[in-house]
Amino acid sequence: MYEKKYEASLEQSARLALVSNRVSFLRGVTFALAALLLFLGYQQKSLILLLPALGLGAAFLLLIRRHGRLAKEQAYQEDTQSVLKDYMARFHEEWQDFPVDGARYSSSGDSEAKDLDLFGKGSLYQYICTASTIWGQDQLAHWLGQAGKGLAADSAAALSREIRSRQQAVAELAQKPALCMELEIGARPLRSISYEESNAIMEHFFHALQAKSHAPLICRILIRLFPLLTLAFLFSALLGVYRPVTLPLFSIFAFAQFLTALLGFSRNNQALSPIYQMNRTIAPYRNLFRLLEGEHFDSPYLAALQEILLENGPASAALQELESLAGSVCIRHNVYAFLICNSLFLYDYHCMERYGVWKERYRDSIRPWLTALGEAEALISLSVISHTRACHCLPVIVDSRHPVLAVSDIRHPLLREEAAAGIDIDLAHPVCIITGSNMSGKTTFLRSIGINLALAYAGGFCTAADMRISLMELCTSIRTEDNVNEGISTFYAELLRIKQMIEVSRKKIPMISLIDEIYKGTNSRDRIYAAKETIRALSRPYGFTLVTTHDFELCDLEHDGDIDARNYYFTEHYKENRILFDYKLREGRCTTTNARYLLRMAGILE
Repeated sequence: MYEKKYEASLEQSARLALVSNRVSFLRGVTFALAALLLFLGYQQKSLILLLPALGLGAAFLLLIRRHGRLAKEQAYQEDTQSVLKDYMARFHEEWQDFPVDGARYSSSGDSEAKDLDLFGKGSLYQYICTASTIWGQDQLAHWLGQAGKGLAADSAAALSREIRSRQQAVAELAQKPALCMELEIGARPLRSISYEESNAIMEHFFHALQAKSHAPLICRILIRLFPLLTLAFLFSALLGVYRPVTLPLFSIFAFAQFLTALLGFSRNNQALSPIYQMNRTIAPYRNLFRLLEGEHFDSPYLAALQEILLENGPASAALQELESLAGSVCIRHNVYAFLICNSLFLYDYHCMERYGVWKERYRDSIRPWLTALGEAEALISLSVISHTRACHCLPVIVDSRHPVLAVSDIRHPLLREEAAAGIDIDLAHPVCIITGSNMSGKTTFLRSIGINLALAYAGGFCTAADMRISLMELCTSIRTEDNVNEGISTFYAELLRIKQMIEVSRKKIPMISLIDEIYKGTNSRDRIYAAKETIRALSRPYGFTLVTTHDFELCDLEHDGDIDARNYYFTEHYKENRILFDYKLREGRCTTTNARYLLRMAGILE
């Protein structure tokens, strides 16, 4: 589907380029002929030559307008191709080259985000993010980063309702692929400006909105009276009415207006500069507002966002006014235009007055509008998986004080779908001991659970055929590293992670702990003892603990009367001197190892 649309867009771009070249050629010919006829008509004082020159001049202006429209259509097709290429890249590994990867949202203290690859190069954020505005990118990062955090008994019901509300919105957007595509295409020009620059421009704009710029009544009268008198004296002089008097008066008034503009230049320039800086971004924002305002939504969440855009607006009309004002502000940056417009009309002061009126009307609305737009973009990002994965679902959020996790055909969303093996599991025991040989799929399984929980709690689609979960605090210990500067070894880093899990368990709230290769940084005797005691401490009826290990001794916990545990395992088989994995999770304990075989494959053993 995306390939056909991409090819159609390329063909349209080629046609537009051909038409644009023809219009450009005609524009040049028209201008040359108009200039020639104008010169000959003036030289020969011939009205017969002047009239066609004026007609060709009008045609030249129309061709300029046509060429501008063609340039916009070509830019639209380029943005369309960019969006379609991104969708096609998500079916392969090229998505890891997307420039928006969310690395700015990654922090050293967020162990879950690091373990589950939520942000940064090759992350979930990089895969699903379609947002181009800073508001959409921030909102998506917030929903993914806060998934399963800060859960408390009194907030669980409200959080559950919020997630279901987002799910309804995401499901509706998934049924509106054309709207989502148009919103992505409309926002794509905003990516030409870096996040940092865009953020600085918008903060400057918001700060300027709070400044009062209401001029006194006498000033509003004078900026209309002086240009009126100036123009009256100018036309009187041109018509020969009291020219010895009107011409000097025109010169005096024009000079006075220009001097007034110069005296107020610094103040006016400072006040109008935020609009000038935003000039490139106003049109994309206006188009995005227009698309959202004109659509019909059934989900309460999207309907509420649309109502925000229509309140004290519509937002697109307000941005249309701002775009017109920005065009006027840009004109004053031309030296000749500044000289003429301010000498005749006090142009800067009229711009200031228009800006003041706009601010008084919309200063309190613009931030809520942009926030609503950002939420819509984030919701579209959460629907991406429904467009790129055959196996996907919106998880069912179960209201339960006891943890629930039942999944069918769950896969890791960052693996190619055809290469990822689906796994079924319905957890009925607080502790799951998972064994298996090297590379059999243990770590990937833990990450598949964790990353899909992050998606589910954000309100998005998950890569599973079916998924029933309750709200749980998500804790992980998968990718632990030492820190030489702080004197923290790998083992101690893992201890700190486990300590956080124990502290969460003492709150007696629903939780899920994902621990990979528990205590791998210490000797086998201490590791087995410490692992058993840790699992014993985490074995609570209100939490799940999934632990992968190579220590088969931990499988004996299934028979420990103090721990409600169940064993699961991954295995491998051999064919024609090759090791093969099916990546299927089975109940029971692993009975095979492959370390010696891998040593031979690596050439370490004969």
